Amino acid sequence: MTISKTPRDTDEKKTSIVLLTLAASLIYGVSSGIRANYGILLGPISRASGVNYASVSFVLAAAQLSFGVMQPVFGVLAMKKSSAFVLRWGSLLMFAGLLWLPFCKSFWTLLIALGLLLPAGTAALAFGIVMSALAPKLPRSSSSAASGIVTASAGVGSTVFAPAMQALAAAAGLFGTMIFLSIPALLLFPVSLYLCHPVSGAVPEEKHDEPSKLAPLVREAVRSRDYIFLLAGFFTCGFHMAIIETHFYTQIIACDFPERIAALALSVYGIAAIAGAVISGGLCGRFAMKTVLAGLYASRVIIVLAFLLLPKTLVTVFGFAVLLGLTGSATVPPTSGLTERLFGAVKLGTLFGVVFFSHQIGSFLSAWLGGVCRIATGGYTLIWLADALLSVLAAAVSFNIQDGREGTSPS
Repeated sequence: MTISKTPRDTDEKKTSIVLLTLAASLIYGVSSGIRANYGILLGPISRASGVNYASVSFVLAAAQLSFGVMQPVFGVLAMKKSSAFVLRWGSLLMFAGLLWLPFCKSFWTLLIALGLLLPAGTAALAFGIVMSALAPKLPRSSSSAASGIVTASAGVGSTVFAPAMQALAAAAGLFGTMIFLSIPALLLFPVSLYLCHPVSGAVPEEKHDEPSKLAPLVREAVRSRDYIFLLAGFFTCGFHMAIIETHFYTQIIACDFPERIAALALSVYGIAAIAGAVISGGLCGRFAMKTVLAGLYASRVIIVLAFLLLPKTLVTVFGFAVLLGLTGSATVPPTSGLTERLFGAVKLGTLFGVVFFSHQIGSFLSAWLGGVCRIATGGYTLIWLADALLSVLAAAVSFNIQDGREGTSPS
């Protein structure tokens, strides 16, 4: 005999979906919001530790690389253990890294706390791990909407944490800021317990013991010219994004704007990034993804050159922040979409993870070289020019990707 669902059951199911999605969004939003705004603390970290600006920039560059390296590691661990196991450890690693940071008084202790421990925590709380915990608990009809909400939470997190971290650094110094940030990091532990608790009707999380298949899968992918083009494009994207996350705040201050304006500009950037990702997803449904991707990279060339040439006023600074935001996370939908078209949905998670690692190599280089550029030249013009040149190349290779809709296969 079939028992029909009562309106109360339906309402409880909807409430559960909303609460689980909010829990996942909180985890991803907090970890992304803190990770995206390290640049605000670059000066306070340098002063508190006694480590020079260029060396702190190198540590932040190492953090970008660690974040990229650790994501596939935690992905394999989540397959062997569970997403719940990884999420819990992620919150604890973040908490430990934040609390240790104010006590770092040398380059090497900074490298461990800020370059390894803290990014390992944020990598364990990355989008793929969070969604692997959330998706089995949702009806298929709600999965796409929930994924979009969780993705948008990264921009929300950046928008909230940018002014908060700036105000805290000014009022309470590095120690007070880290104590404050450690509280939401620790609260993610019980939130992850709620997200991963058993739900009636959920698909059990599968465990895999075959990580050895990763190597042949990657070898197959890199034989594709189109996949190499995606790797090259996302390398450029990482190079571009790390300049914003690590050095844009300091650059605005160097243009004689107060710190609150610099923090507000990063908040505006975060808001625009949310809109840009949504718009990009819509465009990918109407136009060839390679065209959307190439257009985004090409637009960055124009935006960067205009910013370098125009006088630095409130209008240009906030206009630059808006345009950077609109093109920032917007590269993710066409890049992941093209990866799926080329290799199929089953291979998407692994191969997009490798593409993201390429992104973080670019982030490592620009986060480090941006600091070197400032010390050597007193400004950031050279690093932005390098970004513009790489964006030209990324636009060219992206436009030459064979879209799966045209009936071509990877060569």
